[in-house]
Amino acid sequence: MAYGSFTGKLEAINQMLSTIGQSRLAALPTAGEGLDAQKILEEVDRAVQSEGWHFNMFHDVPLDVGQATLSGLSIANATQVTTTAAHYLVKGENIAINDAATTVASVTSANIFVTSTNVSGSPLKYSKRIETPATALNVDFSTYRYSDLDPVVRGRFIYDKNNATYEFQEDLKAIITYQIAFEQASAGGEALPEYARRFITMRAARVFAQRHVGDPELVRMAALEEQAAHAQFIQAESENSESNIFSAALPYYTISRGRDVQTPSISNLYKV
Repeated sequence: MAYGSFTGKLEAINQMLSTIGQSRLAALPTAGEGLDAQKILEEVDRAVQSEGWHFNMFHDVPLDVGQATLSGLSIANATQVTTTAAHYLVKGENIAINDAATTVASVTSANIFVTSTNVSGSPLKYSKRIETPATALNVDFSTYRYSDLDPVVRGRFIYDKNNATYEFQEDLKAIITYQIAFEQASAGGEALPEYARRFITMRAARVFAQRHVGDPELVRMAALEEQAAHAQFIQAESENSESNIFSAALPYYTISRGRDVQTPSISNLYKV
């Protein structure tokens, strides 16, 4: 059996429907209880993955300065710039428009700002900002590596709380928990391991039964299946991660302190 030919989203939804005695569907739903089941599956999927597991959490992922851009500019050799989307710039910020470096002299509104020099063309590049990866559920930074910074996620960009700025002088390395697709969109695409799909499906089935039926016995039976799936999930996760005391966060950074730790190559697949 080829990898990816395991529990798909439709099969997971059908398992959830069978928990409350509903008929199977032949295709992904667009309305009714089937659609409710799909929304709950997606909700539980995000919640479980947000906890961070061996299959979706990576250490020392590089986040590069100056890679974020904004298109949709209206400029013709002038200092006033109008954007079709909110620019989120602040006064004094370093930017580049059509690769010409300039700074923000003032901000008029969410869609209009003034530059210190005449500019034209497109796109706008946030020269000193670091963009949050689009598929990241959580981005964390080691205090042992960045004692003089306090980087946190603020929507699309990383913000330095210590220095009250979006601008960074060097690239950062982060601990990132990614949202992995429940099933493969195409051959070779990323997807959750089967043990994770099974646990997410069983938890979603219990939540679905609890919200849509509320029968205590039905919910109890669904909870027992969830517990069994959870036990299998934890066992498989432990075997795959080969967890030990040295892989915990504090020992990890104590051991790696003072040397450049190589980033797992798979993290580059999810870098935005």
